[in-house]
Amino acid sequence: MTSQGQTALSLILPTYNEVEIIENALSEIARSLGPELANMTEVIIVDDGTDGLDKLVPVLAKKSEFQSLQVIRNSPLLGKGASIALGFEKARGDIVGFLDVDLSTPPRYILKALEILNSGIADVFIASRRGAGASVRRTQSLMKDFLGRLLSVLAHGIAFVGMRHYTDTQCGFKFFKNRTAKILYENLIVKGGLADIEMLLRANLLGINVIEYGVEWVDIRESKRKLSRILVEDIISMVRILINYKLAPSKQRKRLVERAIQVKKP
Repeated sequence: MTSQGQTALSLILPTYNEVEIIENALSEIARSLGPELANMTEVIIVDDGTDGLDKLVPVLAKKSEFQSLQVIRNSPLLGKGASIALGFEKARGDIVGFLDVDLSTPPRYILKALEILNSGIADVFIASRRGAGASVRRTQSLMKDFLGRLLSVLAHGIAFVGMRHYTDTQCGFKFFKNRTAKILYENLIVKGGLADIEMLLRANLLGINVIEYGVEWVDIRESKRKLSRILVEDIISMVRILINYKLAPSKQRKRLVERAIQVKKP
């Protein structure tokens, strides 16, 4: 079903060889939104994979409940952070957001994100696996959990010194007012998973109101990316973040403020 009316919501789904789960994910998201909201929602799949997902999605779009459903296949591959940024660049919805396609954070929380952002309480909604009210039904592997906690210690001990701290920077479920997302994700220095940290540093520099919300979370499956490769990419990304945001924070702040003023102009 397709509607040419208002786009209330844009959902960005970053994927990496997810052809076997994409149809179920889209069905669960549509069910959680309900027919009326689904018909006002565009879904943009930004794919870093090499499987048949780009052939399947146009078939699914013909019977979709969403206002629109499209897939962008990256060539060359971009990384998760850059894929999300590309989706936000194209997003038309009043509220925009992304979630992991394995639905480790249940899509019913999209409604809570919409409620909070539309109320004006905050401009950014980030899900937390460690915040108040959070519930983890199945944890990650011990190694992934250890590396995740180590990353959190490094981020808050170095990157967020003198700034607001977050209980969980890396949960793959974040929503924004459209213009806010375009500011926070434009010209990212980091292209991979640590783009979440860069985005939150930018939000701190601009004084953007971010709300954390504890969610139910379950580790559905292990990442398809090699852990050693993720670790190397994260180390490189953290160094780039520190160089650009801690050694030259005033330069970054000036550039971001200038861009924020441009975006806010009618």
